[in-house]
Amino acid sequence: MSSPPGTARRRSPGRGHARAARQALYRSLILDAAEALWAEKGFEATKMEEIAEESGLALGTVYAVYRGKSAIVDALHESRLGDLIQTAQRAAQDSDSALDRLVAGVRAYIEYFLAHPAYLQIHLAEGTSWGLPVTGGTPRAQAWAEGHAMQVRLFERGIKDGLFYRDDPSRMANTLAAMQQIRLAEWLAGGRAEDPDHILSGIELQLRRAFCLRPGDRNDSQ
Repeated sequence: MSSPPGTARRRSPGRGHARAARQALYRSLILDAAEALWAEKGFEATKMEEIAEESGLALGTVYAVYRGKSAIVDALHESRLGDLIQTAQRAAQDSDSALDRLVAGVRAYIEYFLAHPAYLQIHLAEGTSWGLPVTGGTPRAQAWAEGHAMQVRLFERGIKDGLFYRDDPSRMANTLAAMQQIRLAEWLAGGRAEDPDHILSGIELQLRRAFCLRPGDRNDSQ
């Protein structure tokens, strides 16, 4: 039956939901495929045709979702780093002490990368220091700034509460980021053989000994 003159035809809400769900699935398939290929071959050596084949989608569909590899890179960083920041924030929110919050956030951060080695490989292959600011308006730069600001606030509070040595909180956050990068790079270079629990306990001990003021918090007996 045709619609009366002058009236707009209503679109089915179900059709819109199905379209959104399909687009979300396409994005997920493309990002997972690109992540796996870039970790194995590198960004430059990977072709869009390979991403399409790995994702199980037509090349035209891939281009309809993302206009090229650079757009996929930005989307991948936005997705993975968004998850990472939220994971660290959730882990830290259940503690009252600045030290406990910092430890919980760092452990969650390390655990995320241990669970996503392909993304860690991509992150490390970019060759930038995690302890230095990422410039530009990219998702990676935004995530770095957000994570850095969160740790700076915890160092400021910890210094005020007498938990940490007095130093520039921004420099302390940069140092902590570099420590994590080195630890994870060693794990990856070693073929991921080291036990995750050993890595987590090791980075926590390193954190405590690098920044904590009180002997009990430093765990110097270990």
